[in-house]
Amino acid sequence: MSERRKQLGGGRLVGIVTLLLLVMTALIFQWAGTGEPGLRMLVRATARTSLVLFGAAFTASSLRLLWPTRATGWLLRQRRYLGLSFAVSHGLHALAIGGLALVLGDAFEIDLVTKIFGGGAYLMIALMAATSSDRAVHWLGRRRWRQLHLLGGYWIWIIFANSYTARGVMAIARGSEALAYVPVAIFVWALLGARIAVALRARRRASAPASA
Repeated sequence: MSERRKQLGGGRLVGIVTLLLLVMTALIFQWAGTGEPGLRMLVRATARTSLVLFGAAFTASSLRLLWPTRATGWLLRQRRYLGLSFAVSHGLHALAIGGLALVLGDAFEIDLVTKIFGGGAYLMIALMAATSSDRAVHWLGRRRWRQLHLLGGYWIWIIFANSYTARGVMAIARGSEALAYVPVAIFVWALLGARIAVALRARRRASAPASA
């Protein structure tokens, strides 16, 4: 398959995901309205879709090494376009937050730490999306490109981990109805676990000849 055909196939994936996100947005607004309830629901929904898409891109190579199946092979081939789909989803997430800020006015508050680290995550998403092409890899050099995407990937993972782990712990402590955050937090940490498992396997294999 030529590079051009790969790009067309990947672009189709991004288009399908974008269409599904827009349909989801329309259904949420139809159900909850375009005011505060609908915007809050959209913020939560796009956070979840973003996490799933990010997780697929973040662990694609690790899952392929751990479980070499047709499904993980597809994930690895589509990793770039899953990352771009994540950027679309989180862009919609940002628009929903902006809409909520407009509706709430002075009642909408974000602490300084969230502004700094959350803003940094959006900067990383923009840089990673802008450099998701073979031309960008050539222009930056593979080493710098890999460093950028590695830093960005872990930065974004930390934001997800901090957000959902804190909510999950609070839900367990209070026994609240927000226990749905617990499996999401477990999913976030499982993403890191997959990458750690691959790193440990590589270390064992590297040390095997020396031990022998």
